[in-house]
Amino acid sequence: MSAAEQQLGVRFPEDYRQAVLDVGLPRPTIALLNAIVVRGLDLHDLSNFYSPKEIVEETLGWREIGMPDRLIAIASDGSGNKFCFNADQLGVDSADRRGIWFFDHDFGTVDQVAPSFHAWIDAFCDVEPCH
Repeated sequence: MSAAEQQLGVRFPEDYRQAVLDVGLPRPTIALLNAIVVRGLDLHDLSNFYSPKEIVEETLGWREIGMPDRLIAIASDGSGNKFCFNADQLGVDSADRRGIWFFDHDFGTVDQVAPSFHAWIDAFCDVEPCH
């Protein structure tokens, strides 16, 4: 991850760094999307986590076409919208300022969806696949 951090000039939050080191990049399945839809949950679907190389590519590429420069894309939903860190917050020591932000490329909006990476992942872990 240090190569991506160096290229983007940031240090990722410790909870994100530790999760990736401990378990690797999660690979969401269609069961997660089905559970979100069937239960009518107020969550954006999660389709893909980016590798460090993809973080740099996606971030720089999307900045060129309208994503705010402060955002660093770490994952996407099924429609290509981005889940991001806010680079302005990554230098702040307070964990509550290291949230996950959602960039909706259709509307050009940015909304905070979780106060931290850990809280964001916990919201998905509470969703059990529907059978």
